[in-house]
Amino acid sequence: MFSKYFEDLEKRLAKKPAGKKAPAGKGKPGKPGKHEPAKPLSPAEIIQVISGIIPSHLKASALRIIDQSGYSPENVDFIIFRELYRDIESLMGGYVPSELVYASCFISPSLNHDSLKTVLGRVIQAKKVDRYTESDAEKNIIPSFIIARGAEISLPDAKRAILDYYMSHSIDYSFEFDILVVLGAGMVIKDWREKRNFIALETGRDTLMWFFILVNEYLDVEKGRDLDLRAYVKRTEKYNEY
Repeated sequence: MFSKYFEDLEKRLAKKPAGKKAPAGKGKPGKPGKHEPAKPLSPAEIIQVISGIIPSHLKASALRIIDQSGYSPENVDFIIFRELYRDIESLMGGYVPSELVYASCFISPSLNHDSLKTVLGRVIQAKKVDRYTESDAEKNIIPSFIIARGAEISLPDAKRAILDYYMSHSIDYSFEFDILVVLGAGMVIKDWREKRNFIALETGRDTLMWFFILVNEYLDVEKGRDLDLRAYVKRTEKYNEY
């Protein structure tokens, strides 16, 4: 029923716009200038798409996560969260308490061995949220999704490179990403039933549709933790009591 919607959307997102030609004379004599590389997807484009395909009680925005200890990972492109207060961006100074965050999202340039290592490192920092808080409550595990416009390596090669990175750096399996999607090509999905196991799927034009289905399975959960506003007040004040 909704496959055509995602097929059309995938064509628009995966299509590489023609780059500008280099000025005349920059190439070899008698030959036209080469095309410049296509512009990568901007966070704004991806956020707009994701906003339309997540549950209506959630919001996608380029805000930052913060936990009760004050830890806030850098280089998260955008998050999916529950907008408990309409003015939460101003209220929290551009941050969202981790208790309200349902996912951290990363946008990768064309996937190769170098860009893959970079984005995996960014995910690790995001997965550390809530790991070092003093609260006795159950730790909040926030899923991480990676979106890449294209790839210079095959999905099987990407899967091997992912496993090699995690094993060679002795990364705790709980710091691994959840879904990596390469638009128009396929996905690499973490198999939570087994430690350090991933499944690579060549889903082609159906990639965005399956990403929508899988992501919503992650988002369709009830957060067991309530927001403790007192934990985010870091000033120590003494007030007159009568």
